[in-house]
Amino acid sequence: MLVNKKRKWKSKVVTLAVAFALITTVGATGAAQVTAHLDGSGTSKNTSTLTASNSTNGNIYVTNTGSNTTTRGYAKREISWWPDSTAASTSWLNPGTTSTVRFSQTSGHQYYGQIVGQTTSSRGAVRLTVN
Repeated sequence: MLVNKKRKWKSKVVTLAVAFALITTVGATGAAQVTAHLDGSGTSKNTSTLTASNSTNGNIYVTNTGSNTTTRGYAKREISWWPDSTAASTSWLNPGTTSTVRFSQTSGHQYYGQIVGQTTSSRGAVRLTVN
């Protein structure tokens, strides 16, 4: 007579694999994003400030949605006692173009995104992501 024995090690391997997948997913979704839109009411807009939770890479994504003017995006590190420093910037973008730039971030430092237009008729957006 054959006795069907359950193999406990298989269930443990599956459990560990699921736990690892969840930990990896939670770590990847720890990024925070903010966006600012340049809508013709001025020549620049800033996002709200985000605090980096670790020392990895952040990025800025900039788009020019206007016509006949250029825009440029910046990732700025906020410094309370000195002018804010530029962590990253794009080149000047022509209408209908986009650009993404990665930058090194430091845990605990605060960053914000900025989009600058050539004139008040400039249109576009900047999205800042920090981890």
